[in-house]
Amino acid sequence: MSTEQSIAILGLGWLGEPLGLSLHAQGWRVSGTTRAADKAARLTEQGLTVVAMDVSEAVPAQWPVVLSARTLLLCVPPGKVNDYARTLGVLAKKAVAGGVKRVIFTSATSVYSGSGVNTEQNAAPDGPRGERMLAAERAVQGCGAEQVLILRLSGLVGGNREPGRFLSGRHFDGGDEPVNLVAQEDLLRFIPAILARDDWPAVLNVSAPHHPSRHDFYREAAQLQSLPPPIFSGGGKGKTIDGSAISRWLNMNYLVTDWFQWLSQRARR
Repeated sequence: MSTEQSIAILGLGWLGEPLGLSLHAQGWRVSGTTRAADKAARLTEQGLTVVAMDVSEAVPAQWPVVLSARTLLLCVPPGKVNDYARTLGVLAKKAVAGGVKRVIFTSATSVYSGSGVNTEQNAAPDGPRGERMLAAERAVQGCGAEQVLILRLSGLVGGNREPGRFLSGRHFDGGDEPVNLVAQEDLLRFIPAILARDDWPAVLNVSAPHHPSRHDFYREAAQLQSLPPPIFSGGGKGKTIDGSAISRWLNMNYLVTDWFQWLSQRARR
């Protein structure tokens, strides 16, 4: 198969695994990494080429030949990697030296400050997590690939991530703050569409257009799962992530445009 339809996914987890399997079913040559040897064996049986590798322990001396591909997707959360920005920057540079032409990094909307509407131009973290993500973005952008796209993902839901469990039975401030979320099913539509194009922008937010309050969303999510709802105090303005640019660029609407409808549909499954 031509390297035009080949991808290496560093981190075959909540997003990387279903994406890799979907792309494989569409005829892509898919390779990737996971920390678990048994998972690597299972995904290999399903047609992927998988290396059991923990990037938090050791960066390979050179990019593994088995991960050779035209595109690299960096899909590893910061909690699982030591010295996150430096490690991802080194990995991306080694991948480019090994033949990778295009790199996508799944960053997070924590790079935005805590109030107002945020578009792709407004990155200004107000905490250490956001600063770490922004540093990682810059490290990846400096890898030397022909194209680099930063996808800033809002809170991840869907698959095995049930939002009703996230805050159940706990006490929180800021009940009036808006939620910023993206469903797995939208990511699994958007990323293949991105891969089919070569006119990548530098940065795109991915955040559904519906932003109910934390109080309303998480209480409804818990109740539909028959879980104790969280208890919120009022107040809080919070930030709203504008994820419309990716929709316009791809000419694709989000599947999830009403989070309460989405919650209700999941509860009926």
